[in-house]
Amino acid sequence: MYVKLLAGLFIILFFSGASQAALAENSLKISLIKYDPYPVSPDSDFGVWVQLENIGDNDISAVSIEFVPKYPFSIKPGDSAVKYPGTIRKNDKIIYKYSVHADKNAFVGTNKIEIGYRVDGSFTKKEFDIEVGSDVVDAKGTVGMEKYSLSPEVFMAGDTGTVALTIKNSATAYTIKIDGRDYSMNAQIQSAQLLGNEFIDVTSEPYYNPGIIGPGDSLELPFTIKVRDNTPDGTYFLDFALMGSARLYSLNLKIPIRVDSSTIETALSEKPIANSGKVILNIANNRPNTLSAVTVIPSGNVTFEPATYFIGTMEPDELFTVKFDLKSGTPDNVSFRLRFKNGDNWHETEAMSVALDGSNSLRTESGTSSILPVLGILGAAVVLIGGYFVYMRKRRARSG
Repeated sequence: MYVKLLAGLFIILFFSGASQAALAENSLKISLIKYDPYPVSPDSDFGVWVQLENIGDNDISAVSIEFVPKYPFSIKPGDSAVKYPGTIRKNDKIIYKYSVHADKNAFVGTNKIEIGYRVDGSFTKKEFDIEVGSDVVDAKGTVGMEKYSLSPEVFMAGDTGTVALTIKNSATAYTIKIDGRDYSMNAQIQSAQLLGNEFIDVTSEPYYNPGIIGPGDSLELPFTIKVRDNTPDGTYFLDFALMGSARLYSLNLKIPIRVDSSTIETALSEKPIANSGKVILNIANNRPNTLSAVTVIPSGNVTFEPATYFIGTMEPDELFTVKFDLKSGTPDNVSFRLRFKNGDNWHETEAMSVALDGSNSLRTESGTSSILPVLGILGAAVVLIGGYFVYMRKRRARSG
């Protein structure tokens, strides 16, 4: 009996370990963020930044990140080839730095470095390129941030949007002369990455070797981000890290992302009366940025004209007045809600109820138009009769 229990326990442990390892293989993603300096000189030390991200739907436990010693690279004394993040929860990103030494006889050119992760004895590794070269020039860097743009300009909790970063090579010449030797001023970008934080996720992949930027030229790097649900209002900063060749200083910038929960609001322009057959509303954009596709949607036991009111684009602090005619029905209560886009994200406000005072019956346009001619005829008759009596009174006075 004990033998069967031990065998069953062994099977359970075996398959749970196997499933955890299989789960990790499909959920964990390892990437090289950057290495510095670039290129690496033979017989020199450099730093390597590695990121392990859980892109799955479950937490992964008992995780380790391992640097695989392989010529011409080795871990510096005092640093450890194995890092222990432990449990990596879903959507979490763990970043570690390794201090690495390049051998003095390292091949000048592209070399491979191996880094992987281990879960329950199962090891998954990946190779990354490391450029080794002795032609390192201590020249002033020429690449900087030209501009950045956000869509939407101001996010709401739960929104997805784009951060577009434009990098420019400010050099004015294609070569620079140092110690009598000409060097190219083309900017070779090694990597560019935008890093998220506890409230904002960056869902785009880093850019690796995105190209060469010539003097005066620019390169736009768009990143997709998502603001997590229930994110408090405020300004959050995302780290932008760019690595270039030895002729560039690395860029480490803070990109501000503003989150604001304010919305557009509906208010009555005047007190509605049921038998007046109309409701007039003021629509105000209280957000600090432009909204699009703003639509007023009425509801109630009545026919509205128009059925929906499309406003379109609303600038910050813009006020728009809309009118709904109530054509038929029993309008005890009607309500209005707003639908709009913040960037490419749809949002909808809670419905505002409007209680109508007065009669519960609506006067239709046909009824109104039919009574107006009658009133006009009666009015004209009163004027004529009154005029006739005045004329006759004056005539009698003259004859008497």
